Amino acid sequence: MQKIRHAVVRNLFRPKLGDIHAKATAAYRRKYHRHDVSSYELAFVTLGDKTFRILNISYGGLRVRGENLESLLPLLKSGQVVQAGIAIMGSSYKMPVKVVALDKSMAGLSFERVQSLDEQFLTRFLYFMDAGILLKALPKGSVGDIYQNPAWHSYGGVNGAIEVHLHLDGQSEVVEAHVFYLNGLRQDFAVFTSRGITVSCMPKRELKTRDKREILVHVLCIMIGLRQVGRTDRLDALIEGGLSKLFRPSNKTL
Repeated sequence: MQKIRHAVVRNLFRPKLGDIHAKATAAYRRKYHRHDVSSYELAFVTLGDKTFRILNISYGGLRVRGENLESLLPLLKSGQVVQAGIAIMGSSYKMPVKVVALDKSMAGLSFERVQSLDEQFLTRFLYFMDAGILLKALPKGSVGDIYQNPAWHSYGGVNGAIEVHLHLDGQSEVVEAHVFYLNGLRQDFAVFTSRGITVSCMPKRELKTRDKREILVHVLCIMIGLRQVGRTDRLDALIEGGLSKLFRPSNKTL
């Protein structure tokens, strides 16, 4: 039984995080990785008076899908540059996009003439998704005492600036997660358990609601990146719980 359990655990995240470069997909080898956000209600683009869910997004552009895309066919054409509203995790921003593909069910848009503020908005999310993709398995000798138990699986990257620790139960389901990342001179982190989500930092200090929200945004982006590497839905419950907290900022468990 123990051998079976370990076999399941070893196969939880495929491909292995340490082998990401060797097993990179064609999408990963693009100049900008396209982050798949289609599993969640977290990213939208508004064109004219119509809003569509974003399927994937990168520094280069995005792809959307929607029943109302057909209504845009008489108004937009390939190569046209239009103003779009981008909304990610509750934050909105307007920037020009170029129509590179458009049909009745799908549209591809590229970011045109990206300015400094445009890049800052995208980096707020995409930097941490990129970091999540590059996480590698950490040996037990490099993690704290709490994570020495075999039920904990640890991942790190960006020269030690980010760590993710996942606790699995007997069925290899993620029941608890600790996500840490460096933010200047402090370390920000979030803890996900069955009781809820707590957000804090070290050295310990009182955080305002907007600071907690920003930490949670970054942590969720890291987890979304990690999810793409593992090609697993086992992180979905934690991610969806975090998104729920973001859209209900008055919730005192945050």
